[in-house]
Amino acid sequence: MKSNSPPQNTGSQDLPREPLQPPGFAEMLGFTLPLMMGLTTVAVHSIIDSIFVGRLGTAPLAALGMANLYYFTGVALWLGLMRNSITFTARAFGARESGRIGNIVAHYQWLALLGIPMLWAAARAFPLMGRLAGLTEEVGGLAQSYLDIRVWEAGFMLTLLLYSAFYQSTGNSRLPMLVNWGALTLNVLLDYMLIFGRLGAPNMGIQGAALATVLAQAAGAAAMLAMAYRHKIRVRYGLRLLVRPRWWMLRNIIVVGVPQGLGDLMELGGFLAFYAIVGRLGVVALAASNIGVQVTHLLFMPGRAVGIAAGAYMGRYLGAGAPGVAHTAARRMLLMGMTYMGLMGLPLWFLGAPIAMLFTTDVQVISQAALLFKLMALYQAFDGMGMIMRGALNGAGDTRFPVLATLLCKLGVMFPVAWWLSTSMEQRLLGAWLGASAYLVVLGLTLLLRFERGGWRNIRLDLGQAAGTEEA
Repeated sequence: MKSNSPPQNTGSQDLPREPLQPPGFAEMLGFTLPLMMGLTTVAVHSIIDSIFVGRLGTAPLAALGMANLYYFTGVALWLGLMRNSITFTARAFGARESGRIGNIVAHYQWLALLGIPMLWAAARAFPLMGRLAGLTEEVGGLAQSYLDIRVWEAGFMLTLLLYSAFYQSTGNSRLPMLVNWGALTLNVLLDYMLIFGRLGAPNMGIQGAALATVLAQAAGAAAMLAMAYRHKIRVRYGLRLLVRPRWWMLRNIIVVGVPQGLGDLMELGGFLAFYAIVGRLGVVALAASNIGVQVTHLLFMPGRAVGIAAGAYMGRYLGAGAPGVAHTAARRMLLMGMTYMGLMGLPLWFLGAPIAMLFTTDVQVISQAALLFKLMALYQAFDGMGMIMRGALNGAGDTRFPVLATLLCKLGVMFPVAWWLSTSMEQRLLGAWLGASAYLVVLGLTLLLRFERGGWRNIRLDLGQAAGTEEA
């Protein structure tokens, strides 16, 4: 039977006009699988960096984990803003107003540019974070040298993310996947060359990992722009690199987008503060936590992809005036995502030690990481629930509640439980991570309840302003 849900490509047809039906699981998987594979490159990149840098020693491995978490905390607000563009572009696409999408994208591009100097300032403030986390002079110095180079990536990464969101909101998840895997392949080659000084490149150590990322992201952003500005795509969606900013349009975008960005900032900032607790447990605890985070990052990125897909479906169906179909689509995405995340807990439980051995030969680090993996296996499904429900709510324009829920759950659950158990249990690292686990379970259930109450059905976005065509 022919599907009459939103189209999955950027071809000539828009949404069909007959009554919409919820997408089937095969259709959802066809859209979500390339999105999963594309987002997985972020985690694969981090894992490969950690494997390479782990060969340099325990201190560089610990430094890489702290530096990466600090960097992504600093960029989180703008990452959330760029992802939030789906809220507007998907509604415009669903409402058959594709020609207005270019103006939305151009205004998000202005917001991305405004974030770059703030990220530079954040990188220079890392020594304060190092003191709060009790980092050794060696670990802190290595992390700072990595950040000084990695920060050059910000503009390229935000541009790549913005145009990936543009394609995803219109149903094309394959092109961003291909571009991201191409950038990852280049990154791996450059890691090998620059970290260890192979193939005639300089031996840069941990700084080589940062430079490899910058160059790979620059190539990915260039490839994405080249594809987006082909004549057919550019004309259909009214794409342009820059427009004269309309302050009322920026205001409308910020009202909806900043809460999502703050949610991402709060999520990563909370785990950065959590790492400060872990950092005080020693270099072994920090290195083991870095291994655990890198591996679970690989596993939950597909879950995050399902959340982004749920947001895209919500936006498109709400734009088409079908909230009931949007609700059904999001619930099906939740079932698919939680099933995947739950199954991914199995290798963590049974293969923790062999996985940790890929990163280090330090017996203590391997033992601690294997113990963490068993705990992480238990909360995978709830972590998926939280990501998918947050994506669905954001896609509907309900961006403020997830921020408030994240803040309250961190302050009321994660920090107090992690601090208490890390000081009272014999396995102090396990105690700290029990606090993080409790937080993920409570947050996932809270967001699910919010979604099922259905208040998002009453949210209206002013597409006439947020996506309006540039005045002559």
